[in-house]
Amino acid sequence: MLLLATWLGCSCQPPPPEILIVTVDTLRADRLGFAGHDGAHTPALDALSSRSRWFSQATTPLPRTTPALASLHTGRWPHHHGAREVGDRVEITETLASTLAAAGWQTAAVSAMAVAGPEQGMDQGFDSFHLDHDARAATITEAALSIAAATDPTKPLLMWVHYADPHFPYQPPADGPLQPSAPGCRALVRRVARKQLRRVEIYADRGGVASSVLGGCRALYDAEIAAVDAAIGDLLEGWHTLRRSEGWLDRLRGSPSWIVFSADHGENQGEAGLFYEHGPDVNDASLRIPLLIEGTGVEPGRDDGVVRLEDVLPTLLSLAHVPAPDGLDGLDLGPRLQGLPGEPRIAVAESGSALHAGLFDHVVSGGSRLSCVNGARYSLCRGAGGRQTLHDHSVDPDLREDLAAELPEVVATLEAAAAIWPPESARQRAARTERFKLVGTPQLQGGYSWALYDLAADPSESVDVSSDHPEVVAQLHEALAAWDAPTPEALERDEDELQALRALGYVE
Repeated sequence: MLLLATWLGCSCQPPPPEILIVTVDTLRADRLGFAGHDGAHTPALDALSSRSRWFSQATTPLPRTTPALASLHTGRWPHHHGAREVGDRVEITETLASTLAAAGWQTAAVSAMAVAGPEQGMDQGFDSFHLDHDARAATITEAALSIAAATDPTKPLLMWVHYADPHFPYQPPADGPLQPSAPGCRALVRRVARKQLRRVEIYADRGGVASSVLGGCRALYDAEIAAVDAAIGDLLEGWHTLRRSEGWLDRLRGSPSWIVFSADHGENQGEAGLFYEHGPDVNDASLRIPLLIEGTGVEPGRDDGVVRLEDVLPTLLSLAHVPAPDGLDGLDLGPRLQGLPGEPRIAVAESGSALHAGLFDHVVSGGSRLSCVNGARYSLCRGAGGRQTLHDHSVDPDLREDLAAELPEVVATLEAAAAIWPPESARQRAARTERFKLVGTPQLQGGYSWALYDLAADPSESVDVSSDHPEVVAQLHEALAAWDAPTPEALERDEDELQALRALGYVE
């Protein structure tokens, strides 16, 4: 006993921190109880928020799963880590897991999304990586705790757990905490499952098919989140029990422990005319994400300053006293975790491409198999075989009647636009402070149209106030120039990749 007391009283350095990162797919920042949503049932996350630093203005660099999570794991923007669309492979090998593994950490991951797995390089640096595509949250928690229980309690552990449940179609478990009736949205989901309705018809709200059941779909979305919250509650309880009971000597010495909770992106539910989808625009509905950080020395409370998902890696490496790789785009949040003011930041982001050919509000829609250049009325489309067709999408949204022979002048105009914007290249871009957001939208004739939104007065991003704030516009343009993402090239995807994207509703 005397030896134990002597050891506990020594000036030994505390052991390295345990790190648990929990992310949820397609989770809006405004649909949680601690964020003020009255319809939320999120007791576990609400409790975590009370112990955490809550960054209320956190954003993703690109509102699609693979690019966003790659930024979390690399601390780099998508055009620097190489994954700029869902399903792309990460080109950077220096990740949070690989860096900590080299410093002596055990590393483990559990993912419920096929586009956040080994095929995309998400397993780099992890000793074990368990992928169970589209598994329920409770199943993911069970797998994570089983893997954690098998690790060495005398060595520090980094674990990442990614849940998928809120992703459309919204189908909360029958035994979940919330059970809304939502007959209209449930019928919509059944039609999708039976392939009686194409995803693009929902996303574009053709005939009001999505907007007419918005209330019910929001309720089902909240029910999905409630089920994830319950699973996260079980995960947190199990995590603390396992790591404290098995590594009890380290716990007595005051081993630090860090928990990060966030999301890859949010979800449009009518914003920017897009329903139950995310990615092709930079509206805050998809761009903003929750971010909580709990740990030793953290000052619980709310931070309303700009934070980016790519800031997580340098922050955790700093807390772990592990040197960060060179070339990071993210910045250490260290002082702000203690409630101290930080330097003003600007979040820069881009959208994904409009992967469905029927999203005619975008200059380019579709991908390498079928891509369309869209004017106000007509779409010039090209299939994988190179055949080119012209359609009046205002009356022919299914692109059945070819008008190319009748309207050669329209074809010529759209061909010129196609030369400017190859498939998957036309993306919105944005730069954001706490109050203002500058959005660039690709134009048919080339270049971007620009609009500045005052998010405090206009959270729906509908009124351009550029002329009232020229100095803000200049500041945000400067940030975008420094970011300077090149135009991406369309990727040829094999059938396995396309099948995975179809299952998630990204392509038809």
